[in-house]
Amino acid sequence: MLQEFKVKPMFKNQYHEGNQFTLKFKDNIYQGIFRNREIMWFYPVPHHKYEKKVVQKIELKVNELMTSQAYHGLKVKPLFEDQFHERHQFTLNIEEDYYQGIYYKGKIQWFHPQPNTKLEEKDLRDLEDRVYNMMTNHLT
Repeated sequence: MLQEFKVKPMFKNQYHEGNQFTLKFKDNIYQGIFRNREIMWFYPVPHHKYEKKVVQKIELKVNELMTSQAYHGLKVKPLFEDQFHERHQFTLNIEEDYYQGIYYKGKIQWFHPQPNTKLEEKDLRDLEDRVYNMMTNHLT
């Protein structure tokens, strides 16, 4: 449903603290601010182009992504879009550690630094489970 979902924190530890987000939906780019569980859309707003039900689904997904700690710092970029070798590159920030990799056909290929150099076996499995879950939810 949503593609290229990106989040950028704004005004950290201040009264107006919130998160700016960007997403792609049906080849259109939308931006907004998520603060106090509310979405404030920048122009253009999806309300002008889509039915109320569609906008509600978009906002529900944005709310889900923004309130789930697992998605903070997740950035996904399609590579070789609409081609035979299409895949998704991701960047992920978990507990101030940045990881990058490729997600292709349900498998993760990590870039350097690889989490297996920093994490115990169980923690690595937990991280990969979170990435699989995020990518599956993000790409649907």
